[in-house]
Parts: sequence; C-alpha cells; structure tokens
Amino acid sequence: MNDGLVTRRSARDVGETVSALRAEAERVGAAVAAVVDHAAAARKAGLSMPDTQVIIFGNPQAGTPLMQARPEIAIDLPMRLMVRDDGQPGSLVTWQDPAYLARRYGLGEDQLAALNAPAKIASALDGR
Repeated sequence: MNDGLVTRRSARDVGETVSALRAEAERVGAAVAAVVDHAAAARKAGLSMPDTQVIIFGNPQAGTPLMQARPEIAIDLPMRLMVRDDGQPGSLVTWQDPAYLARRYGLGEDQLAALNAPAKIASALDGR
C-alpha cells in the first residue's frame, strides 16, 4: 500500500541517524529549521513513546518556485525526515514520496526534482 510515504532502515540509532541526516542536509545546501523530538516532549508530559525525531529543512531556491506555481504546497514545505525507533536494530527513516506530492499538487516532471531532497539526503546514510 502506498500511503504517500517512503521508509528505509538506517543501520544507526535514532540520535546518530538524526545527526548524520542533519549534517548531510546542511552539506547539500539546505537550511535545517528545527529538529522536533517527539519522545522528549512526551516525557515532559509524563508519557512515553519510542524515540522519534523529525528534521525540518528546506531550500528557498528549490521550494519557492513550487509555492509560486502551487501555493497550497506550502502546507507540505519545508521538507521533513522522520527518524524513529521501531524496536529493531538501527532506526527507520520516513519521508513523503515525491511522486505522491507531484500527483497531489499536479506538478510536472520538471518540478519533481525539488521534492527529491529527502531521498537524496537519506541515501547518504549508508553511502547509497
């Protein structure tokens, strides 16, 4: 089932994976706006959940033309990578499927490249 998300396993734990993804995002010219630590927020509220963090990042040169063409896409920008502990070795990295977003917003092939950033950043985890 394609739910509009792509997930792959990282050999590294959540913290190491977040650090590596953040560094790769910055290396390729994206600005990391925030890292949201959902598990830490849950602990502050007296709750528990598996380690889950979301990296929020973007590049105005890539995203602005998309928002000019389809203003509604701003709800999905900046881009995000979620890293979570699923109880198995390593961690899971999830992002929105670029093809799903392209269909959702009626984007052309020429506009798809900007939406591939999460996959490109995640591929650096294991040298892919």
